[in-house]
Amino acid sequence: MELVRAAELPFLSLSTLFARSFEGYFVPVPDAPQAFDARVRSEHISLMESRVARVAGESAGLVLVARRGRVSRVAGMGIVPSHRGQGLGGAMLRPLLEEARARGDARMVLEVIEQNTAAVKLYERLGFRKTRRLVGFTGTPTPEPGGLEEVDLSECARLLPDGLPWQLDAATVRGLSLPARAFRCGPAFAVVADVSAPALALRSLVVESSSRGQGAGRRLLRALAAAHPGKMVAASAIIPEGLCERFFLGAGFAQSPLTQFEMVLDF
Repeated sequence: MELVRAAELPFLSLSTLFARSFEGYFVPVPDAPQAFDARVRSEHISLMESRVARVAGESAGLVLVARRGRVSRVAGMGIVPSHRGQGLGGAMLRPLLEEARARGDARMVLEVIEQNTAAVKLYERLGFRKTRRLVGFTGTPTPEPGGLEEVDLSECARLLPDGLPWQLDAATVRGLSLPARAFRCGPAFAVVADVSAPALALRSLVVESSSRGQGAGRRLLRALAAAHPGKMVAASAIIPEGLCERFFLGAGFAQSPLTQFEMVLDF
């Protein structure tokens, strides 16, 4: 096996390889170059630091590495089906951990689906420790028109607290662009990935601190439902457990069956 910089491959080939590497996974990844490009930009993925694994000249998998300050993140690691079960996961990731350590990073973080026990065990063998469980929710709020207006993404990002997972962090929200859009209903703000999609995928939801606990967030969900009738609202499993259960369950949402672990390796 050899590792080559992801930047050496054509971008469209990387998008296709990313999709192939997650075939049959818990959450399928489509070959969608625009979505892949949005992920790279908003999550600060470095294609110079990311690697593609080649076996006998064939692309067998990849590791996407994101960087912010002195923290790196495994933003995605997958292996194409024909090369799974051959120990490539550890072989791909170990050199990248050494590179992060050598350049002076403080830590490497990642998220892994909790039900993917083989991957969880691999990361633990490599020294990662679980820091928190991440959960998601789905529901169809009762439509209630009123007060919904589109705002700049920065309006939502500025209210987000420190310490959120990478995909919820203010830096990620600020890095989003169309088709992601931000909306406001009074003191509540939400970012939706793509309002034209079959479901409204929430990328962020926050209420001004002085108005929390007064129903503003649920009014925003109902206003979104009224503006996009018949669509389910979904928040993927990137929300820290214990942060929003009362809010979403009280709004009639159900917790998603898949959960994730956030894991950290300190250098």
